[in-house]
Amino acid sequence: MATATPPSSTSYLLIILALALAASAGSGNGSCIPAERAALLAFKAAITSDPANLLGSWHGHDCCQWGGVRCHSRTGHVVKLDLHNEFVQEDYASFWFPGNHSLHGQISSSLLALPHLKHLNLSGNMVLGEGRPIPEFMGSLRRLTHLDLSSLNFSGRVPPQLGNLSKLVYLDINSDMMTYSMDISWLARLPSLKHLDMGGVNLSAAVDWVQTLNKLPNLVVLELNHCGLNDYYSRSTSLLLHNLTLLEELDLSNNHLNSPAVKNWLWGLTSLKSLIIYGAQLGGTFPLELGNLTLLQTLDLSFNDIKGMIPATLKKVCNLRYLNLQVNKIDGDISELIQRLPNCSSRNLQVQTLGETNITGTTLQSLVNLSSLNTLELSFNHLRGSVPVEIGTLTNLTNLSLKFNKLTGVISEDHFAGLTNLKEIDLSYNNGLAVIVDSDWEPPFNLQLARLASCHLGPQFPKWLRSQKGIVLLDISNAGIIDRIPYWFWTTFSDAQFLNVSFNQISGELPPNLDFMSLEILFLQSNHLTGLVPQLPRTIVFLDISRNCLSGFVPSNSQAPSLEAVVLFSNCIIGAIPRSFCQWSNLRLLDLSNNLLVGQLPDCGRKEPRRWHNTSNNTSRVRITNHFGLEVRTLLLSNNSLSGGFPSLLRRCRNLLFLDLSQNKLSGDLPAWISDRMAALIMLRLRSNNFSGHVPIEITGLLALRILDLANNTFHGDIPQSLVNFKALTAINEAVDRENNPFTEEYIGAMSYDNMGLTGDSLSVVIKGQVLAYRENSVYLMSIDLSCNSLTGQIPEDISSLVGLINLNLSSNFLSGNIPYKIGNLQALESLDLSKNQLSGEIPLGLSNLTSLSYMNLSYNGLSGRIPLGRQLDTLKTDDPASMYIGNPGLCGRPLPKQCLGDQPTQGDSVRWDTYGQSQMDILFSLIVGFVVGLWMVFCGLVFMKKWRYTYFRLLDKLSDKVYVISVVTWHKWSRNIGEN
Repeated sequence: MATATPPSSTSYLLIILALALAASAGSGNGSCIPAERAALLAFKAAITSDPANLLGSWHGHDCCQWGGVRCHSRTGHVVKLDLHNEFVQEDYASFWFPGNHSLHGQISSSLLALPHLKHLNLSGNMVLGEGRPIPEFMGSLRRLTHLDLSSLNFSGRVPPQLGNLSKLVYLDINSDMMTYSMDISWLARLPSLKHLDMGGVNLSAAVDWVQTLNKLPNLVVLELNHCGLNDYYSRSTSLLLHNLTLLEELDLSNNHLNSPAVKNWLWGLTSLKSLIIYGAQLGGTFPLELGNLTLLQTLDLSFNDIKGMIPATLKKVCNLRYLNLQVNKIDGDISELIQRLPNCSSRNLQVQTLGETNITGTTLQSLVNLSSLNTLELSFNHLRGSVPVEIGTLTNLTNLSLKFNKLTGVISEDHFAGLTNLKEIDLSYNNGLAVIVDSDWEPPFNLQLARLASCHLGPQFPKWLRSQKGIVLLDISNAGIIDRIPYWFWTTFSDAQFLNVSFNQISGELPPNLDFMSLEILFLQSNHLTGLVPQLPRTIVFLDISRNCLSGFVPSNSQAPSLEAVVLFSNCIIGAIPRSFCQWSNLRLLDLSNNLLVGQLPDCGRKEPRRWHNTSNNTSRVRITNHFGLEVRTLLLSNNSLSGGFPSLLRRCRNLLFLDLSQNKLSGDLPAWISDRMAALIMLRLRSNNFSGHVPIEITGLLALRILDLANNTFHGDIPQSLVNFKALTAINEAVDRENNPFTEEYIGAMSYDNMGLTGDSLSVVIKGQVLAYRENSVYLMSIDLSCNSLTGQIPEDISSLVGLINLNLSSNFLSGNIPYKIGNLQALESLDLSKNQLSGEIPLGLSNLTSLSYMNLSYNGLSGRIPLGRQLDTLKTDDPASMYIGNPGLCGRPLPKQCLGDQPTQGDSVRWDTYGQSQMDILFSLIVGFVVGLWMVFCGLVFMKKWRYTYFRLLDKLSDKVYVISVVTWHKWSRNIGEN
């Protein structure tokens, strides 16, 4: 038998080298499988946009080295493709949507050529096109264990073919409500599933959702928020979800569970560590079974309708770290609530959010034992008393919110002594809370957000703010500050996004230039600021410096591309509105009322046509490079000295809703294009100008119009007959949509969405004989005011179809004919003024049926006949009701002194007095009664009391003797004087 020759050292080296090469060829560091490389390149070819350059490395031979691609270390097969968008943004409804960094294009079916793919993450991209469904071929990637298609902006039905992915452990198709699934029974074919997120997918038609989930025993995380789920089909089942013994995280927020919380099946899931069910319409009381969830770390039952105090059984939940019960109805004392929290978790509880829960109490002392708190939210409650100094011992506190309570007293340096980690504080809008610290105090914290509105900080400007250079949001409005803005203010807060120093008594001038700042929102209204309006920061979104003493011109810089609102009313701004106004392409609100503006509005016309060459067919074409249009929705320019005709600029304002040009010097006719180019108008105020001509018939094409004010001009001719076209005025109590209300319009604010809109009183309406400022309630006002013109003809009969009208003023014209008989149909009418016209005929009986009417004036016309009585008319102008009808010699009957022919005084007439006459009769009657009673008292005293009689007659005798003696003496003196003469 031959002896084997041992391999030489050279052979060993060759073997090792061969193994290394083989390993290299099949590793992630070597070349990938050519077919799979081709599949990836086909996927890349279907991508039309890659702003984040996610696929920038997808070139070269070795696809295993490409970004987002991972291959098997031995076989070289692609096992992972992760191209998720790291810059996904959250919108106001907590939905995630792709930002500006997402991939755009289509998901190529070439992915099917990756048979070993286990991990696929395309979240946050636009790789399904615009609103397309998830492709069904996804269900053929059978080796997938991880699939994340969240925030892909897809829509349509979720393909049940996803149920073929039997190896799935992780599935996330979180979307918005454009995606739906009517039957989720396919989920039962995914027995290995541990993580399921279908948030935002409409499951309202999935009646068996609870039973299906019960077939997924390995579930650890279940997120079904915003799914339209209801609890109707799960209430009677006793063994629901009993298989989910491993479930640790459950989110059923924003659904329609519609059941009492105490009867809900959720409390049997004892393995839960996180339970989030906010906004799910839970009612009843807090369940005692909460104490069974002993492993719970996060509990969020906010925005429900649960009533009563939290149960004492919650003391068993020793691991609790996050508690959010805001917007429920606890209705109890805060001390009792704190006592019911688990003592064993007092050192663990980090977040306690109890805002808007109707809790009461006069002491917050019990809170100081929660030493681990980093967030304390108690806003919108009924807490009274002072803030304890011991709150300064909560050294971990980063967020403190006590706004909208009834707290009083002083907060000093001692309250902040240990709050070294504090980042956000909100003490706004309490009864009488004051922050009083030494002028040289150095805060131990560095705030990012400080809301101290209506806290007393003055009278001097708080110097401690100078050290808070990290502030992003600062609100010290209505803080009793009577001082000048210090020089350091603007540089210290140059990086802030939100500054509110309004409603103080701050004086001095603003810096001439603020373009070095990062401000998005600046509120300085209602102060005593002087000087020029500054140049604006490039980042500014909302500017309000109204009700000050600013002078100079409107800012002319157009370097603020995000500017949406400029509110500068009630200043002393001069000059014309600059042409740079045309460059504010995102401007939605401009209020320059009550200033000294002159001239005409700029004509923001089209740009010049530009000729361009088409190289494909050697032809040239002309195109308009910019058909200019403004986005402005609210334009308020009243009480200035603007001149010229109706501004042609408004032809470009197709989104305009509120227009106020009243109290200017505008003249000429109203254009016929007003209803075509401004079809969305809700308010049109042109009063107190010099407009003339006919009221154009086209104005009745403004279907959404609710406030029409053309008063105090020189319009003549008839009132347009087609008033019935004012569709918005034919509905009763129908408010303007919130997004169309200039007082509540939403603008993107710093760190959150803030409802800002108009804050002043520049929007006013003449109603009930007086000028009234309208704020949020303007959304309910419906008014037509054509008074003080030269209108002729009759009042249109179809005005009675405008049943939503609240104010109708046609006074001081030359209108003739009868008052429309059906005017009694205007059941919402509160103010009616037809005075100083040439109306004739009788007053319609229907006026007495207007139960909302509180002001009426029909004086100085040619009306005749009997005045209607009864109901509402008897309650009007009770101080002088006859003044409503004065100047109509043909009228008769109450309240006029003129009786109608054939009237007979009745018992009702003899006792019916107006308020003035009745009060005079009351006085006269009181005098008579008093005299009679006094006389009888004297007479009875003389009759029944002997002493009174003696005294009385003795007094009469004395008076008689005195009168006799004086008479005799006077007679003798007079006789002697005559004899001597």
